[in-house]
This record gives sequence, structure tokens and C-alpha cells, in this order.
Amino acid sequence: MTDHVLVLRLAASMQSWGVRAAFPEYRDSTDHPTRSGVLGLLACALGHPRGAEPGELAQLDLVVRIDKPGTPMEDFHTIGGQSTTEVVPSADGGRRRGAVLTRRAYLADAAFTVILTGPIALLHKASDALDRPTYTPFLGRRACPPAAPYNLGIHPGGASTALATTPLDRNAPAGTTTVTVDTVTTVAHDDPAATHALNDNPHGRRRFSQRTLARSALTLPADLCLGNDAGERYERLHNYRYSQTD
Repeated sequence: MTDHVLVLRLAASMQSWGVRAAFPEYRDSTDHPTRSGVLGLLACALGHPRGAEPGELAQLDLVVRIDKPGTPMEDFHTIGGQSTTEVVPSADGGRRRGAVLTRRAYLADAAFTVILTGPIALLHKASDALDRPTYTPFLGRRACPPAAPYNLGIHPGGASTALATTPLDRNAPAGTTTVTVDTVTTVAHDDPAATHALNDNPHGRRRFSQRTLARSALTLPADLCLGNDAGERYERLHNYRYSQTD
């Protein structure tokens, strides 16, 4: 039986993938999509309530290909503080008096290919929901909607095939026929290939456990790169989804 995968293109002018469960003054972002963030995107599309446990989505694993790493950026937020008596709602359901000051990290102009593996029926259910989402999907924060198209459909051949065939959302490098990108995969905690760990396995209501990851380089043909022409980019992504989908 051939393995199938669901391929997502997560690109936007701004996105953010935090790995802290609390809301400190500094809101971080890692440099690639997190498991909790991607499952949250799917949960929005499926209509799951905020804070719900992942349920059947916990069966999915993901591989991330960093097509374009983007540029780290920060902004500064002030919430409330107009009067000495004002209180501001907090993420834990309580309220805080006075102004809430935060700095928030983002990735600007980044693009990722995310390959989801799991039961084929669940992949189809997730893909259908992404085409007709209950709630608007976002890339880590509600202010970061994904660029279209973000659902590249279900494809046969497994994660390795998708990594090697999905169009690369970047310009082709000058003077070479290949391009090298990083990939991030889930591995066992004692795997010698492991390079880092993230606290991004969601369990509902801002509870997370650690996931061990391996980051490695992948060299691909430069003609996979989409380039800058908007019409050509959309046509190639459309053709990839519908001419190769099983």
C-alpha cells in the first residue's frame, strides 16, 4: 500500500511560531512551524474550540522543509493602561490591572512546505476542512493569515517523495542547477541524528510536552523554485495540487 501525505504551503508576509505556553513580556518565535501551531491551524479549519485537546489530530506527524527562512522581526505592543482603574483580560482567564507591555517576534517573508503523515481518512478530512474552514486559519498568530494557496492536497509516495517534488517557494539561485534547504523531522529522543527539541506537542489548554527533532540539509534541483512571476507561481502550485493528487 502506497503512503499518502497532505502537503501544506505556509507562506505569508508575517508568521510566528511561539514555543512558550505562558504569556511573558517577550513572545518568541522559532524559525520553523511548530507541531502545536500546525495542528492549531488544522483545528481552526475543523472548527475545534479554542483550548480543546488535539483529539484525532494527535495521530498526525509532520516534516518541515524550510523553503525560505525569512527575516526575524519584532514589534512592541501596549494593551490597556488608559486609567488607573482599568483591567485587561489575560490568557489564563483572569484580569490584569494597568498596561500590558509585550515584544513579539515574527518571521517576515518566510515560506515553508509542511508534509503531514497519518491515517489517510484523517488527511482527507483535514484537507477538506482547509478548503472550507470553519474558522480562519492563521500562521501562529491571528494577525498572520496564510497566503493562498496553502492547501496543496494529498499526494502518494510518502514524505520523502513530497520533499523532493513539491515546488520550492523561493527564487532559483544564480549560476547553479541545485538549491540546498533545511528539513526538520520528528525523531526519537535518543536518536543520534537529533539536533534540538521543542516544547510543542499540544495537550489542550496550553499544556505541551517535548518533541525531539533532527535538522538536516536537502539538495534539490533549482528548477523546483517558483520564482517571482505571480501568474506562473499560481499555475505551478495549482498543477502540483490537482495533476499529482491521488
